[in-house]
Amino acid sequence: MTTSAEHLSALGADISLPPKMIDDLETHGFTIVPNMIEPDWLEEMRRTFDALVEREGDQLAIEHHTEETVTRVANLINKGTVWEKVWSHPLLLAAAKHVFGGEFRVSSLNGREAHPGGGHQPLHGDWKKPRPDFPRVHVLNSIWAIDDLSAENGSPRIIAGTHNRPELPEDVIADPSAPHPDEVILECPAGTVMIFNAHTWHGGTTNKSGARRRVLHGYFTRRDDPQQQDQSRWIKESTLSRLTPAQKWLLDVD
Repeated sequence: MTTSAEHLSALGADISLPPKMIDDLETHGFTIVPNMIEPDWLEEMRRTFDALVEREGDQLAIEHHTEETVTRVANLINKGTVWEKVWSHPLLLAAAKHVFGGEFRVSSLNGREAHPGGGHQPLHGDWKKPRPDFPRVHVLNSIWAIDDLSAENGSPRIIAGTHNRPELPEDVIADPSAPHPDEVILECPAGTVMIFNAHTWHGGTTNKSGARRRVLHGYFTRRDDPQQQDQSRWIKESTLSRLTPAQKWLLDVD
């Protein structure tokens, strides 16, 4: 029987993380990786994202959830090979391996684009439950910038160090929707990826300029916690037929 370590090795997750990335993840709860998406791959992502939005119409994100003032595209694992390098990217998996310190699996892969004047979210963590087992990590996320992100077009905000707090923001902040004095705005060129311990407080901001703001959310959970999207329920035979044993293990569909 193939072990978890062997599957992760086959996926390239046993690479060494740069010391700065480790320090960022441990100290701030997030790390920013420039130029993680090569130009040709980025263009293919943009074309595929827009083609899916046009094709699915009012069926967008029925596999997950919709959000007012935002376009969401869900279940991307089954919607094109262009996305495979996202959820099985060796650097992302190596970061997840470090942060979880234990076994993990893909939770979901979705797209999100804030409309002009929309997209604002309250500060939140992606684990909504109390944490009696703090500091055990249950969730890790990544935001992949398909377009340039700025404070004007609704870039995400994040509060450094809050992964080291057991509370949820709504438990200790009077108004999680309001600006926070310690928030960092992820302003970066397309092709950048933010990898973060998803207990860190974060949220989208308002797209004031109306410029395009497509991102992907590559989300992982500890292996014994529920997936945001049940991959075994949604996986298609056409997807299964092209996956390696290690990829199936990562999705938990083997």
